[in-house]
Amino acid sequence: MFKFLGSSILALSCIAGCAHEPPSASVATTQSQPEARAAKAYLEITLKVDPANRPAAAAVYTKYKQPFLDTVPGAVSKELLIRDEDVVVLHGFDNTQHAADYLKSSLFNNDVVTALKPLLAANPDVRIYAKP
Repeated sequence: MFKFLGSSILALSCIAGCAHEPPSASVATTQSQPEARAAKAYLEITLKVDPANRPAAAAVYTKYKQPFLDTVPGAVSKELLIRDEDVVVLHGFDNTQHAADYLKSSLFNNDVVTALKPLLAANPDVRIYAKP
């Protein structure tokens, strides 16, 4: 069960990774370590990416996935959820403050946002949840 902490639709500059998949729903999971810590907070970013742009978006996701896990304070995991309508990137953190801080980070704003901005079909939906 999650406690909803916040929701906003951010400008096109607020985005994270996505990937190309066939129309059926799928899930890809990565964690920073085999014995990864359990997430206590989640940053959920829902992206509208046209199917034609998903291969390019997948390349961005792949490029920045490991730097996220290795360098972002409190980062625990990163999951990719794909369906016909959209792509969701679910970031696991050790607390909600680290999740919020990531949205202000250089990696997010200068690297990920810049790379993915031209690939989006609509503004992303960004939410932070706490696990009780």
